[in-house]
Order: sequence, then C-alpha cells, then structure tokens
Amino acid sequence: MTRKAIVDRDTILNMLREGRTTQNVAEKFGVSRQAIDLHRRDFINQGLLPNQRAVRTQRIGRESVLPRHKPVPPKEPAPPQSNIISLDEQIDLIINAFNALKRVPELEAELETYKRKYENSIQEIERLQEREKKREEQERRWLSIQHRSDVNNTSDTSG
Repeated sequence: MTRKAIVDRDTILNMLREGRTTQNVAEKFGVSRQAIDLHRRDFINQGLLPNQRAVRTQRIGRESVLPRHKPVPPKEPAPPQSNIISLDEQIDLIINAFNALKRVPELEAELETYKRKYENSIQEIERLQEREKKREEQERRWLSIQHRSDVNNTSDTSG
C-alpha cells in the first residue's frame, strides 16, 4: 500500500494566489491535478481565493515555463482576512441560531393568537357594517314616510 502525499495547504494557497496552475502546483507536490483542484475549490468556498482560472502558459520543458503574454491580475482581489469568521464567532452564531429555534414554538403560538384576534376583528367589522346598513335602511323608510306624510298634509290643506 502506497503512502499518501502530504501537501501544505498554505503553500498551495499562496501558489494559487500567485497565479500558478493546479497542474504546476500538483507537480511540485507530486500529486494529481484533481487533488489540488479539491483544495482550490475549498479555498474558493471559504472566500480565500477568487473563482478564476490561472493564466495559460506555453510549456517548453518539464520545469521551464514561458508565458505567451503578460499575466492578467485577478479581477477580484482575495478578500481580506477580516472577512473570515473566527471559530468563536461561528460558535456564537450557532448558539444564537439554536436560541432562535427554541423560540419558534412560542412565536407560532403568538401568531395563532394574532390570527384569532384578526378573524374576530373581521367578524366585528362585518357585524357593524350590517348594523349600519339596517340603520340606513330604517332611516330611508322613515324619511320616505315623512315625505309621504308631508305630501298628504299638503294635499289635504290645499283641497
């Protein structure tokens, strides 16, 4: 059984930041390109490395490499180290998340209470609107009777 090659992640990160290809880094450590790609993807996911390919170069010999053109600097600089969340901060975030999850049943019960109060308010509004319609109808009938009464009184006195 062969022993697995050990690679220095910090050195890999620095070499990739310099713009070296994963193949070049893999050759330095004596591992496959895919092994370095795994580290590269991990660095990108952590925000330590921009998601950008290295500049392609033309190979002349095994170790000597000449660039075809001037290397282009990365469009996005690597994020500053202050954007990396420390382990203590991650633990605090997880604790806060669990505390928030503990409050969910309480908040759901409060939500149900507010929903019931809302439904009761809607029913009360509908009841009051019905009462207002009845009152307006009664008022129209009363005005109608008053108007007929005035018309009858006027016709009795004129005749």
